Amino acid sequence: MRATSLETEAYNQIKERIVRAEVMPGVLLSENELASELGMSRTPIRAAIAMLEKEGHVESFKGRGVLVKEISFRQFCQMLEVLVSMQMFVLDMAKQRELHFDVEALGLYLKRQDVSREEGDFLGYYNNSLMCIETILSAMGNDYMLQVLESYRGKFICRMVTFRKQFPQLKPQWANVMNAKIYQALQRKDYDGAKAAIEENYMNTTQQLMLSGVI
Repeated sequence: MRATSLETEAYNQIKERIVRAEVMPGVLLSENELASELGMSRTPIRAAIAMLEKEGHVESFKGRGVLVKEISFRQFCQMLEVLVSMQMFVLDMAKQRELHFDVEALGLYLKRQDVSREEGDFLGYYNNSLMCIETILSAMGNDYMLQVLESYRGKFICRMVTFRKQFPQLKPQWANVMNAKIYQALQRKDYDGAKAAIEENYMNTTQQLMLSGVI
């Protein structure tokens, strides 16, 4: 196997552990231990860590290890605001350009999100929520919007999965309800109704975070 593919494999596996909150923020990872666990030399591990450090998931400390960084709620809220703004723009353009929304796909992700919520699968819950957003943005045909979403995906999911593990008493309760409202509005081509649901979801999410004392 080529070094580049080993680097990619190491990157994907380490990132998945972080995004799934299998390793929580504040944990120090060891290059030697990661290399042993993944059955690789330290070279691809170091390359993977460099990529993760560039993305802001970890920070290396010479002689100490690799620290899993916490995604702050300030960062999370800023990412959320960008995602909300992009969706609002797409829905405004939908009126002018007669955009086509894949409502069938939206309904599928919504069902999967409901199942994830019932099963306590936070990773699935937030991943399907982002897939709902991706479906809305895809109607615009703007690759740069999708690139922004993809650059946020890991951090967004990591922050919320970590939050749910830290505060298990706080169950997710808004995203799937609001996505259902968005789905129903888009079925009717009620773009103002879809925008109202997106705004309501943003307000409910930030309010819950404020009430929990994290922002």
